[in-house]
Amino acid sequence: MKVLTIIGSPRKKGNTYKVTKRIESKLLSINSSISFEYLFLADCDLKMCRGCFCCFAKGENTCPLKDDLNTIYEKTLQADGIILAAPTYAMGVPALMKNFIDRLSYTLHRPCFFDQSFLAVSTVGGLVGLKETLNQLSLLASAGAKKSLKVGVPMPPISMPLLENKAAKKLKKSVKAFYSSMNNVKRHKPGFGDFAYFAAFKTMSQFESYKEECPADYEYYKEKEAYFYPVKGMRVFLSKVLAPIMRLSFKLIAKDTAST
Repeated sequence: MKVLTIIGSPRKKGNTYKVTKRIESKLLSINSSISFEYLFLADCDLKMCRGCFCCFAKGENTCPLKDDLNTIYEKTLQADGIILAAPTYAMGVPALMKNFIDRLSYTLHRPCFFDQSFLAVSTVGGLVGLKETLNQLSLLASAGAKKSLKVGVPMPPISMPLLENKAAKKLKKSVKAFYSSMNNVKRHKPGFGDFAYFAAFKTMSQFESYKEECPADYEYYKEKEAYFYPVKGMRVFLSKVLAPIMRLSFKLIAKDTAST
């Protein structure tokens, strides 16, 4: 079992790193054979996203930026668990982590992290901002990941025992859930929202104008039927029910005709 921890702080071994080391220690106490790798975005050659939309429309291989992104991406796919860790800066993630999320955001169109469990970790020096930061850190896990967990740890400059004890309990609970998810070979069981997500992109990709503008999405979805990966029973039925509803909804708001 392998855990990849991606640190998105310019202070490589600050408070957030210290919390991830606590998580590592707790995981090793459950299973001493887990291997850990730390990746510091501050050390990576990761150029700023240009917002050119090439990765979304024509495919990630058409990105004009040539740097370490593909290497990092491959590491994520090889990991069983991914910890995305960053401090809270001005109610959100630091620029290093935001750029990393931007560079991989095409995976929200074409999900791929079906066999990974995610744990979003953030620290904050005050009392506010953790929710916003954790939501940003969880974005890449929002489509199809086995599990998406969040844990925020307040680290104010003055001692606050009540906050610290509450955070410690939540950290312990999140680590157990993270390990349980990694240890489970089964993929996430999609619900209504998951099928709606799939049906929306599947339907969009079938419109002629969308197909011309975003051929990468069309190629990704054209062979997929009920969901991103094979499902059975009532889930197939739910998908088939949603598909025509989504198609009708798009036709009502779009001046185009779907190809199927």
